[in-house]
Amino acid sequence: MNDGYSYTVIRVQPNEQTHIGVSIYPDALAEVKYFPAKEHSHAFITITHGVADVTIGTTNTAEITDEHVTFARHLLNAAAAFLADCERLHAEQQAAA
Repeated sequence: MNDGYSYTVIRVQPNEQTHIGVSIYPDALAEVKYFPAKEHSHAFITITHGVADVTIGTTNTAEITDEHVTFARHLLNAAAAFLADCERLHAEQQAAA
């Protein structure tokens, strides 16, 4: 079933900082890919859904900082929690069916 959707919101208000939000609610057409670091490029992950593309990566420098490692750990923990919640909800739906 392809019932996912994606959208971007740009909020601009006087005397306030501009806010840009990208939301992806994936379906079977969404893709997540990892591109490892190579000699002249940095590591990054892409999430693609329709015409929405989100890239998450290290800065394009030779130095990987503590901040990069900390961010990657936070990303991993959030993705693991998201996976566990999806698996739990899916199992509950299958049991109810």
